[in-house]
Order: sequence, then C-alpha cells, then structure tokens
Amino acid sequence: FKGKHMRSTIARITVTAGVVLTMAGCAGMPRSTEHPLPVVQPDHGLVYFFRESSFKGAAIQYDIRDNGDVIGALQSGTYFFENATPGKHTYTAKTEAESDVTIDVSAGKTYYVQGTISMGFFAGHPHLKLADEAEAQPALSKLDYAVKSGK
Repeated sequence: FKGKHMRSTIARITVTAGVVLTMAGCAGMPRSTEHPLPVVQPDHGLVYFFRESSFKGAAIQYDIRDNGDVIGALQSGTYFFENATPGKHTYTAKTEAESDVTIDVSAGKTYYVQGTISMGFFAGHPHLKLADEAEAQPALSKLDYAVKSGK
C-alpha cells in the first residue's frame, strides 16, 4: 500500500508541476502577426532573436538577457529584435539550465540568434546559437513578432 500511495502522490505532484509550467509559459509577451521592418542604424547593430514553432517545449517561454538585463522573451513561434550598441554582448537564456552566446556587435551589421528548447527534468532547457541570414530570414517570415512592453 505504501508504494501505491507514493506513486499516486508523485503523479499528482508531476501533473501539478506541468500545469503550473504550462500556465507560466502561456502568460508571455503579447504577439503580433504584423512584422515590423527595422532598419539597421549606422551607429548600432541589429540583433534578431527567433524561435521556430515546435510542439516540443511549446508552453515554455524564456527571457533573453543582454549582459544581465532582460530585453525580451522567446515563446515557440516568435521573434523580436534589439538595436545593440557596438561591442561585446553576452545574450543568455535561463530556465533550470542556461545557454548563452556572445556577439562582438559592429555598427551597421545584422545578427541572428536562434533559440530552441530541449526537455529537462522540471522545465525545458533553452539553447541559443548564432544563425546565418540564409536560414534565419525564411524562419522569421513565418513567426509572430513578440511585442516588447514599452517599445
């Protein structure tokens, strides 16, 4: 009887954790199907962050930080962009695991950072990687714009 009760308790905890994570992931940034067309500024670099739609980890959202400051969030099927000052920027994403990518941003240049997710123990593990324009542009046209508050 003890083993059966323990399995039942673990199952309830697992379901509750899943519901909480799903609710947290759904309470993300507003999405827009309009695609703003930013122009790279001559004194800044333009950095796109994108995450293609995927059933795996779809309910999980993660913040993107630039040197520790939150600049946006990625949900499945979204993108956003940031005008970055020239110099080194370390962009990070964190759930129960952390991923980062460092870019030495040059003025007038455009960069693409692709976010993905893999399954972890309690939450998905984010992964960030530099992407080239040839793979990023077709993906961006299919994604919703993650509207940043105050921008």
